[in-house]
Amino acid sequence: MDTGSDKIKQQMQTIPIPSEQLRYRARLGIEQAGREGRKAKRIRRGWTSIAAVIIVLLLSTALVNHTKVWAAIQNALQFIPGTGMVKQEKSPEERYILSKPITVKVGKEGTIIIKGMMSDHEMTYLTMTGQNTTRLKDVTLVNAQGEAFKIDTSMASWGGTVWTSSFWHKGELDVQGDIKLMMGEEAPVVVPIHLTKAESFDSYSELGLTSTVNGLSITAITDKVDGKARVSIIAPPRQDFRIIDYGIHGVYMHDESLKLHVVNKAGKKLEITTIQGLSSPQGELYFPLGRAPDESYTLTIPEINVEYQDEVKVKVPAETTNNLNQTFEIAGYPVTITRVEKTSPTTLRVYTDFHYDKQAPSSLYMIGAEESGMARLKEGTGEVEYLECTIEPGSKHLTLHINRPDVVLRGPWVFDFQPSNFSD
Repeated sequence: MDTGSDKIKQQMQTIPIPSEQLRYRARLGIEQAGREGRKAKRIRRGWTSIAAVIIVLLLSTALVNHTKVWAAIQNALQFIPGTGMVKQEKSPEERYILSKPITVKVGKEGTIIIKGMMSDHEMTYLTMTGQNTTRLKDVTLVNAQGEAFKIDTSMASWGGTVWTSSFWHKGELDVQGDIKLMMGEEAPVVVPIHLTKAESFDSYSELGLTSTVNGLSITAITDKVDGKARVSIIAPPRQDFRIIDYGIHGVYMHDESLKLHVVNKAGKKLEITTIQGLSSPQGELYFPLGRAPDESYTLTIPEINVEYQDEVKVKVPAETTNNLNQTFEIAGYPVTITRVEKTSPTTLRVYTDFHYDKQAPSSLYMIGAEESGMARLKEGTGEVEYLECTIEPGSKHLTLHINRPDVVLRGPWVFDFQPSNFSD
């Protein structure tokens, strides 16, 4: 068994997939919304009095040696710019990264942006996006000794004149410091690249400004690229859910004011730009910097949306039934099936009440079902009004396999930036 290969594959699976906004549009359907088919484990408590005493003694010992113990359990964090990745390891690894993106002009109207790159003892990974150019299927790296390494594409997305690709090589390559990237075959474009050694940090708060609301911490890493502010938004990985969007695209049908926004010292809203990539959630954004030496900026994330990996089975009548009021729970949120309506011999509409509360710290707004290919959403909240499901002619019941619950988590997460956050 190639355990090294399995580990690499697991890491590659954490490298995000294309545009969540496209994901929303694809699943929202022709009408208002379409959706693809999408417990908490009960923790038994049974502490005895003896166990409680032991725990107290252990905690007391730990507190006496707090500094030493804390240092022992800390992980080394390394952020990989342009990729959305944070490498978390027991001890710092020697890893080389591209600190800032490189824009390359190709022909009269084409551009290719090398967004991010990293190389360590396990792999070398690059991500780039192009416009008005031929999509690259491979690239070649040439190190300082003149050794050339061909790297094939590992993932790609494209549409219209824009494409995005990642390139991956398993195993260690001798690429660090000043190297060259060669793109294209007939008339290759040669791009000088400088890879620097990744810096290690003990915590997310050391990586950048960190805001914590309702138990969720979000970190904003800042730097300056081509005269603009670049902010990379990250959060520690969670076991219970994955973040879909940091508010850059926003929840479908929610008000624009609930999207991520940046204002300057005078309160003027600044234009935010992004570069298409394979990162999910998209967390890298740019905004213009003012000329005043005392200019300041505030970035606000009013809400984010996340997806849980919970699923439940629910059995409903396959005939029109009013006042059904059948309640189930998914990801800890109650959902009531208020009624079902048979609209054809093979179609059943399942109407839902998500008990949506705009003032609550979080709200369930979306679910999927294997038996459903479309959903209608409510104006303003984006929550599911009904699922349109397929049934067998003559069937008396339908068992719904409900999964992939999407939840909006409310902040706001606020970050106040000074000019020093965007120094060269």
